[in-house]
This record gives sequence, structure tokens and C-alpha cells, in this order.
Amino acid sequence: MTDWNPNDPDATRVYYDLSAWTFDQQAELAAAMADAEIQHSWDDTELMVPEDSEQAADLVIAEVEGRLGIDSEPAANEVVGEHPAPIALTDGVPTTEYDLDEWPAADRQALTHALEGASIPFNWDGNVVLVGTGDESIVEALLDEIERGEYVDLDAGTDGDGDAASTQPPPEVLTTFFLASERLRRDPLDPDGLEQLLLATDVAEPEQPPFGVQPRLWQQTCELADQLADALVDDDEPDLDAAKTAAEALYDLLRPNV
Repeated sequence: MTDWNPNDPDATRVYYDLSAWTFDQQAELAAAMADAEIQHSWDDTELMVPEDSEQAADLVIAEVEGRLGIDSEPAANEVVGEHPAPIALTDGVPTTEYDLDEWPAADRQALTHALEGASIPFNWDGNVVLVGTGDESIVEALLDEIERGEYVDLDAGTDGDGDAASTQPPPEVLTTFFLASERLRRDPLDPDGLEQLLLATDVAEPEQPPFGVQPRLWQQTCELADQLADALVDDDEPDLDAAKTAAEALYDLLRPNV
């Protein structure tokens, strides 16, 4: 594969406007592009690929859109990224009950958010949750994930108005670190990657991981991000080789976790 320089004024580029995609969706696409070995770069929320990779990029984007349920042309009244409204159970539908009286209130709240996010109809009767019998397998998988402590409740840690209730950084900061590493491993001086790295490091505290992020993973993330930042702000001049090495290590660490 020949090296492609997106900053070459003579290079022919194809742009994809992904401003409607969330950070997580962009991260998923970046990982898929890397898997497909398609050279690419980012200009803010626009994805750039070489002209001869356009067809391959189209296929990868279509695959990610289908897998993540992304509507490439949202309806006019659709708000991208808005949390879906709960769906009530239909009268007469066979239901299955799960008695969660022994669960902590926070876990029951996490289940509510998980069911809403998965668009699964449900009702609460005290601490018993009722779901459609046809959704049993999905619900039981969510229950197991919450019990194991593996479910990340993106709505936790906020008050009723969605304002932060603590000084924990938002879970999305892990994705921001990933997007920064994805760009900087290719071009350590990529301005958007540098901006994302700065935004993430500004709110990151090694001893205070975001909700749902394992402490060890968070500490490793902060250590590699610091190494990357140090390499780019050397007193004399940036150490591009060291920056690429740190960015690559950060990318490899976070890729399975975003």
C-alpha cells in the first residue's frame, strides 16, 4: 500500500460529511476503515479518502450504517443522538416478569435506560419489571451485563435535567481519546487530532475514571495520552516518531473498548 498524504495539494480526495454521526459512530467507522486497510484522514467531522478508495469506502460506510442502524438521511423531525422515549407494553401481549427487589436502585435505573435505548417495551410493577416474552433473550442478556458490572449507563451521574452530578469526566472522553489517537498515529500534527487530544486531557484525571470505565484501562489511557502530549510539546521540536508510537499504542489499547 503506497503512502497517501491527505495534505498534498495535488492529491485527489473524496469527502464524506459525517457531522450527523456521534463520536461513538465515527470511532466505529474509523476502526472499520482500519480493518479494511483503507487510507483515510479527518477534517473535523469530514472523512477523507483517496479517490481510488471511494468504492471501498462506500461499502464500509454502508456496512457500518447498517450495523449501527444509522439513517443516512434522517427525517426532518428526527433529533440525532436523542435518547429514545420509553415504549409501553401493548395490551394482550404475553409478558415475562423479573423480580429485581434485591437489586440496588442504581441497577434498576440502569436497566430502565438499557431497555429504553434498545427500544424494548416494558413496565414496572414495584420492583418487578415486565417485558414482552418475545424479548426475553435480549432482556436477559442486559440483566446479565448489568449484574456483571459491564453495562455502561451513559445517563448515570446526571440529575433530572441531564446536568452532571459529580466531577467525573463524561464516558465520551474515552471515545475522544480514541479519535485523537486514530488521527495522530497517521499524522502527529493533524490539527483536529491535536484539538481532540487537548479536549480530552483537559478533563482527564488518572485517579478518577469516567463512570463505567475500568480504573486500570483509564490509567493506561491517561499515561499514553500524557506520553503523546509530551512528545508533541517538546521544548525544542516535536518528536514525531515518539508521538506516532504513543498514538499507535493508545489506538491499540482503546480500539476494543469504544
